[in-house]
Amino acid sequence: MALFVVSDLHLGESTLASMFRDPEQGLRFADLCAGIARGKDNELVLLGDVFDLTAAQPPRKGLTGFGLALDVPIEDKPLRPLPPVMRAIRENNPIALEALETLSQQAQVTLVPGNHDRHLGEEGGREALDAAGLSRVQIEPQAVRRVMDKWVVLQHGHAWDPSCATPTGGGETMTAILHHAVIPFLRHLAPRSNVHIDPDRVIALRPEERVVPVLERWLKPGVFERFIDAFLELLVENGYLSRAAAWLATPGLIRSKLKDDDDLWERAGRTALDALEGSRPLPGKPPPPDILVLGHTHVMDWGVHEGRPGVQRLYVNLGTWASVASDAAGPMDATMPLLRIEADQRQLRAHLLDVTGNWRTLQRFEVAR
Repeated sequence: MALFVVSDLHLGESTLASMFRDPEQGLRFADLCAGIARGKDNELVLLGDVFDLTAAQPPRKGLTGFGLALDVPIEDKPLRPLPPVMRAIRENNPIALEALETLSQQAQVTLVPGNHDRHLGEEGGREALDAAGLSRVQIEPQAVRRVMDKWVVLQHGHAWDPSCATPTGGGETMTAILHHAVIPFLRHLAPRSNVHIDPDRVIALRPEERVVPVLERWLKPGVFERFIDAFLELLVENGYLSRAAAWLATPGLIRSKLKDDDDLWERAGRTALDALEGSRPLPGKPPPPDILVLGHTHVMDWGVHEGRPGVQRLYVNLGTWASVASDAAGPMDATMPLLRIEADQRQLRAHLLDVTGNWRTLQRFEVAR
């Protein structure tokens, strides 16, 4: 028996910028599902943001004004029901989702919703997952498993990120604006000599606000200033920024905010290690974990907490299967991380693996009963 964990795949629709490419990541995911199915009593935990449902929904208002300000044919759009969105995601990712459906008929598959697919843990979520052919996939707000004599607690991790902890925190608004305003604007631009613009790169940026310095590199002078004005106005109309904050916003001030947001993975790690120590409570009130696994930050992390003599506890952040960028032109990180936890009568073992590199071991943890 083994527990396999992945997070942050960000499967989306064909009409949107793609963070998960089914002909590439989908084939790797199908291989993973087939391998899990061959074992006995294995379980796959999908630790949040597996489906990018927030990207499918447009901002509440302001798209028409954004389009007029930049001479781009963009208009306001209504929110869409979840079942057709999930069906469209299935159609755009047939390799991954057919493999997942098949695995769910042979082994236990559990989805822990994240901030991008939190809808699946709410009213109507079960019906939406069923619409994608995943009626055998279980939904849990967090996964708590007893492995040997150890507690393994698996949470997506967005509850500690103020912008993503709730639907109104700002994260969903930024995602909607990037997908339904910024990327259509970039796709509409005429090619620029000597500067390659990759609109899909925008949604790979972490943190998302890094779009501002990246676009400084891509856009011509004058166009960038017009974009910033229209972008800030759209943020204000949808409650992401106050009017006063928008007046004060400059590329320099936004860069200072980026530095703070860049520290998210470090803050998550410190908080998780505090939870392992027992000095900070975990959302959902699970048992005190021996192994705590999070996703959300898109940055892999691994920390061992040394307790009393002979006691070690493990924190893992899984990173993401989606491509990640932090700049305008450099190579994107395409690692596909997987956590495997297994045990025998004497020992628990945890391996952080890279599925892209012949299941190369990145980190290893062993602890005796």
